[in-house]
Amino acid sequence: MNKILAFLICIFSVSLYAQGQADNWYFGNNAGITFNTNPPSALINGQLSTNEGCSSISDVNGNLLMYTDGRTIWNRNHQIMPNANYFGGTGLNGDPSSTSSGLIVPHPTNPNLYFVFTVDEPHHENANAYPNQGPADANGNSIPFYTDVTSHSVPQDDDGYNNGLNYSIVDMSLNAGLGDVIPGERNNELITYDLTDSEEIKYKASEKITAVRGRDCNSVWVITQFRNKFYAFLIDQFGMDEIPVKSTVQPLIEITDYRRAAIGYLKASPQGDKLLIAHNTTNFNPVNSNQDFGEGNVYLYDFDNLTGQVSNPIQLIDDVNAYGAEFSQDGTKAYATVSDTAAKIYQWNIDSSDIPNSIETIANTGQYNTALQLGPDGKIYHSLIGSFKLGVINNPNKIGATANYTQNVSEGAIALNGRIATFGLPPFIQSLFSKRIPIVEADNEEVIEQVSLCDTYSYQLSYEDIPGATYTWSKDGIVLPGETGHILNISQNPTADFPVEQNYRLEVDLNTGDCPSFGIATVTFNQSPAFEDDELFTCKEEGSDAVFDLTKIREKLSKQVQINTDEIDVKLYRSMADAASETNPIQVTSNFVNNQNLTSLFVDVSTFGVCHNLIEFELIAKALPDINTGDETLIYCLEKFPNTIEISPLNSGDDPLVYDYLWSTGDTSSQISVNAAGQYSVDVNIKGINCSLRKTFIINESEIASFSVEVEDKTNYKSIQINVDPSSLGDYEYAIEEPANFQESNTFENLNPGIYDVFVRDKFGCGISEKTIGVLGIMEFFTPNGDGINDFWQMSGQLENKEEDILLQVYDRYGKLMTSFTNKDKGWNGTYNGRNMPSDDYWYRVRLTEGIIKTGSFTLKR
Repeated sequence: MNKILAFLICIFSVSLYAQGQADNWYFGNNAGITFNTNPPSALINGQLSTNEGCSSISDVNGNLLMYTDGRTIWNRNHQIMPNANYFGGTGLNGDPSSTSSGLIVPHPTNPNLYFVFTVDEPHHENANAYPNQGPADANGNSIPFYTDVTSHSVPQDDDGYNNGLNYSIVDMSLNAGLGDVIPGERNNELITYDLTDSEEIKYKASEKITAVRGRDCNSVWVITQFRNKFYAFLIDQFGMDEIPVKSTVQPLIEITDYRRAAIGYLKASPQGDKLLIAHNTTNFNPVNSNQDFGEGNVYLYDFDNLTGQVSNPIQLIDDVNAYGAEFSQDGTKAYATVSDTAAKIYQWNIDSSDIPNSIETIANTGQYNTALQLGPDGKIYHSLIGSFKLGVINNPNKIGATANYTQNVSEGAIALNGRIATFGLPPFIQSLFSKRIPIVEADNEEVIEQVSLCDTYSYQLSYEDIPGATYTWSKDGIVLPGETGHILNISQNPTADFPVEQNYRLEVDLNTGDCPSFGIATVTFNQSPAFEDDELFTCKEEGSDAVFDLTKIREKLSKQVQINTDEIDVKLYRSMADAASETNPIQVTSNFVNNQNLTSLFVDVSTFGVCHNLIEFELIAKALPDINTGDETLIYCLEKFPNTIEISPLNSGDDPLVYDYLWSTGDTSSQISVNAAGQYSVDVNIKGINCSLRKTFIINESEIASFSVEVEDKTNYKSIQINVDPSSLGDYEYAIEEPANFQESNTFENLNPGIYDVFVRDKFGCGISEKTIGVLGIMEFFTPNGDGINDFWQMSGQLENKEEDILLQVYDRYGKLMTSFTNKDKGWNGTYNGRNMPSDDYWYRVRLTEGIIKTGSFTLKR
């Protein structure tokens, strides 16, 4: 069955979404995010690696154009622009360790031109060397490294000069449309210091820069601050005005407090009427370990976006270290990252009659002060230094805890897919984030700017019908002729190659002298993929519940219609009724236990976030082969080589024709013959069914023992020790006299003299090897009476091969030699010169083969 659900239109709420020029951010250590997805997602193709400053710019449709760390510019293909390559000798005059090392501003009237502003880090050890290249100590003596950061040096980390504020111009028509800095338009210096002040000229600027649209709507103010002055530069249809509008306001930052007093962000409100500045410190002591002393502050100012004047300073907080600064999208809230007793994010209500005392703690961040940056989705993002994510203020227009700060990805924070955030985030023209007019119909005041349609091929965009207003509609950046009303009907050919995405823009000029308002909408037309019913297969042991991997459903659907699995979402139900009512969904898991013996599942398939199909997946469970999968260890006796042993995974009586086999040797038979040690595994699969089990055989080699025997019979305590040759592979046990009662020990003690059979048995069953040995001993008496028992006195325990060379001598009690003979002789028969000697004790002297002499006595009994 295949049923298309009647849900055809999906609109995504992207509150207060702005133009696409701020849609792609690159920052940190090769980190990036894009707002071209909902929610924003990680970019992992960035080449930029910066500790702080960075800037990015895209076109109005959200297509990346370029990004920079203030020294090098990368184009949309992530290649370095030839005329903006720091290590290639054509670099810009910014510094990645400057708070805002770069800011990219489009030319107001020429779409090919972009101004890339760079702000250097005003380092005191460069100032010490002025006008020469730093770093230098306080006395002007050159030093090899900067003292505030270990091993930082020229040119890797700094060019050795305080370059102040500069701008370069990129022409996007150069380099085959990838853009490059125009020759002769790189590093144009802007004066933001007193040329007559011998100390200011050593530093030139702070690390602060922001930009906002002018009141005439066709110009941009670029604003920076140094000491107690703001400098506002105007860009209009004529280009860059290098003569700034100057404003002198509190506080005064002493020149001796730079470089650390230069740290901290400057931001304009999206409405262009306020400025917010964070000063890291006002009491920097480079002599005392570069300490900041925590005497920074945060100030709020009025900004006149017609004249460029800054006025009305309000100190929001002091005696802190401050860094990040940002406004809410509606311009009613100010935020800053501050360290006082701990690292925090503070909020102030600009609409309050007592703004400083409206302070709210939004978060205790538990880390260094870092950047805050308003996003196109109206949220404020927070760099979490050293982490793989950005924190977020979800509702920055709201007061206090309702602003909803979080570092949890499930609650709105953005995972960076393994890339690392540092201090900074890219700044933009703040006007890009101002509230836009809604051209997609909604039930509330939310501004919706992404619309996805499914199996419908027409749609209507609209805004209020305002008397006297002029309406200009554009599609993909091109003005639509004849479309001058407040409604735009759009359509798409049903035979198109779907999905089709179109970008629409409405400009509404009230003709009152105010700036036009803008609304945008990205409309995506989709067609439902032709999904078909399918089946899900698993294997199970006999008598057990089948376990299915439900995550494979998306993979199978993806193969059906050739759509990436990321575009497919599924909801699973046990019955058609559950699917229709969207109740009792089944969790999509890799180990779903079918303990209800379901024969199928019903799958609600969602594609592109809007198209829905309902299909059925049959559940098929096949039995696994009935074999013992435990590893089996077998012994191969080397004495049998080259004969083989047979190994097989089957039980006795199993039909080998039921299964397919694949051995690790490549064999496909039910059994194989082996005659070498190793591991042999076999996959056994029921024919025609992909349900296999693996059996492993471990073949160890063994053999009967080669051994020698060491006899200790030179004392009264006689023993033997059996020594197996180290080359013998087996594990052995030992016995004497008969092949029984084997023991682990290879030593036998307290033996009587005599002949012994010695046995060594392989524990793995490869056999028994044996030897006969003798344990020598002296007879204590003999009875030469002719009965054939003990008729001769001799050594006992001699082997028949008589390999010993022993001399025996017998003496009577008076020391007279009775006889002398060797171990090869029969022995003494108790006579002397043919006469029987009487019963008595006699003495012996024995010289053993090794030359050892033993003496003692024995008894002759008659």
